[in-house]
Amino acid sequence: MAQRALTSVAHGALQKLPYVRTASEIQEMKFWRAPVRESNRITDPIKRAKNHTSRLINMQLGKLSGVTRQASLDFPALRRMHPFEREVVVLTLGQGTYEKHIQRLRKVYASLHNTGKHYERECQELRTKQEAVDCGLRCVEELKKIVDDNAGTLREVANMAKVLRGLPHVDLDKPIFAFVGAPNVGKSSLVRALSTASPEVANYPFTTRGITMGHIFEEGISYQIADTPGLIFRSDETRNAIEKLAIAMMEKTQASIGFVFDPTGSSGTPTADQVLLRDELRHRVLKARPEHMWIDIISKSDQPSDDLASLKDRLGPSPFFSVSAQTNEGLVELGDEIRRLLTESACENGFLEKLE
Repeated sequence: MAQRALTSVAHGALQKLPYVRTASEIQEMKFWRAPVRESNRITDPIKRAKNHTSRLINMQLGKLSGVTRQASLDFPALRRMHPFEREVVVLTLGQGTYEKHIQRLRKVYASLHNTGKHYERECQELRTKQEAVDCGLRCVEELKKIVDDNAGTLREVANMAKVLRGLPHVDLDKPIFAFVGAPNVGKSSLVRALSTASPEVANYPFTTRGITMGHIFEEGISYQIADTPGLIFRSDETRNAIEKLAIAMMEKTQASIGFVFDPTGSSGTPTADQVLLRDELRHRVLKARPEHMWIDIISKSDQPSDDLASLKDRLGPSPFFSVSAQTNEGLVELGDEIRRLLTESACENGFLEKLE
């Protein structure tokens, strides 16, 4: 049950996403009214007016670049995000939506830039001071019109950034123990029973069922324990976003895993299907993280079960914990094992060194 220390990937990118201004906010910015002084070093009035218009256009393009182009560059590429956060972005927005919105924001700036440079070139061909002044005024109005014409894009990107910044933050540096299994098998009861404080529910916009995060302490150090959404044994194509979130927690974080069985029949999922689910998940996690930590847990041991003997036979020599959140049977032993796994994980991934 040793765990390989996964390559460290920076996380927390979603909480640092830029603030994107809407069209109305851009229109209210002070730079539109900011004066640009004429150069006293240019004596020719026509050349001075052209220079003034050119500097006016470039000043405004610089400000507009900051709220469009630079904002788009402040969105990290999906491939540079932590794999778990990347999966959450896709589940929240849909495949390709994140990249599409960023590209659309860059196109807004490209339109602004091309328009500004067009007027700047046009100004150099004019022959009178008034024509040069009017050219600058027309450019300003055209830039404002482009902002208004792209109000929908700016609003969508601003909303996207707001939604992603507001997603629950899972501390992916801190070791996690995740309870997984079918719905209603007792995962949340175990988190509540083992947590030293009231668990917090991390809600995601794509589901009404989030991840319940609790905490467990070992030698004064706080570790995370999580109740992931219930899974059903079926193909990935038919799994919903709730199930994909649970799988992302298993495959794309360094979480130690406890698969929870309920052989009593009260969960609504046949024990045989739970075994199939367990075998599927163990296989895919083994493929994603060859040296992961995994334990099996049989819950609701205080209730009678006709399937208990066959389940134990199916597990064979694999160690398992038999527990009850109602009577506390086996919870001390399970808690000790979870602390051991989390401490081992903390040693392997360097978490304890960061605390020193």
